[in-house]
Amino acid sequence: MTRNRQDSSKILQEEIRRQFGSTGTVRFLHTLPAFQVEHGIPERFNNLLSELDRAESDQPSFGTGGGG
Repeated sequence: MTRNRQDSSKILQEEIRRQFGSTGTVRFLHTLPAFQVEHGIPERFNNLLSELDRAESDQPSFGTGGGG
């Protein structure tokens, strides 16, 4: 029974890879905004990330070091 499950899983994986790699699927996915590559992020997000980095570096790290 375990053998059949492994075989079924492998067949399913191969089928999913085949379908996702098909020309039609690739063309369709490229039309969706969620699948387009962003080459940069807006400045406001960079500023927020910098602010987050500063806030995280100012916090004491818990769970490291001795004690317990």
